[in-house]
Amino acid sequence: MEIFMVILSNVIEELEKVAPSELKFPWDNVGLLVGDGAQRISRVYVCLDITAENVKAAAELGADLIVSHHPLIFEPLKSVTSGSVTGSIVRALIQNNISAFCMHTSFDMADGGMNDLLAHKLGLENIRKFNPEECIGENGESLDGIGRVGTLRFPVSFEDFIEQVQMSLGCKAIKYAGDLSDRVQTVALCSGSGGSELYAAYHSGADVYVTGDLKHDHGRLASEIGLNLVDAGHFETENIICDFLAEFFCHHFPELDVVVSEAKPYFRSF
Repeated sequence: MEIFMVILSNVIEELEKVAPSELKFPWDNVGLLVGDGAQRISRVYVCLDITAENVKAAAELGADLIVSHHPLIFEPLKSVTSGSVTGSIVRALIQNNISAFCMHTSFDMADGGMNDLLAHKLGLENIRKFNPEECIGENGESLDGIGRVGTLRFPVSFEDFIEQVQMSLGCKAIKYAGDLSDRVQTVALCSGSGGSELYAAYHSGADVYVTGDLKHDHGRLASEIGLNLVDAGHFETENIICDFLAEFFCHHFPELDVVVSEAKPYFRSF
């Protein structure tokens, strides 16, 4: 059987068109974190997180490249040993000759990126950026708009909207704050962990804010200002990147095999 291969640097060039590295937050770590741009690859494994389980699955399937949303390495590594979680995963990648490319806030910020995907997934129209807080890119440029706000075609009850989110994202359970009988139409959202953008969501004119990783104080503040909240989960609001990447590779590199991680959310509802 003939095996088709692609140079990794060519893949990176296309990935950076949809997730430009200059859009990343200053604290973030994106791009090629493990590997060699000259490597020839034939199979790609896509996932939200580079975990030991995902690396094992990628190796067993013969993948040469893992593309993830979350970076494997955030802080400078002082050692790469089996004595740490990150070190052992990096060792496994190297031992299996698997490169790792991570997208994170570059994709979160990008037009057509994570938050636009989430907005379309929830059926929003008239989508725009909402984050008025200034963000500075690594080249000193002003970047705004990690979140999105849009409208539903018709107003619905908050309860019906929650059910819509649950079905669209495959959530097993949803945490919410607000009045289920409220009518909602304008929806703000931020994938992953968006509690810090709560006020920005409110000032966007939203009836409801969808994100993940919300805390007690977020619920208290939202109740004070009259903003309905939906905590759909960090995993659930970002794992949508896997289907996007599968389509991306099928379109740009049809000669590559693509495998989508079957990982499940880390948290369960008892």
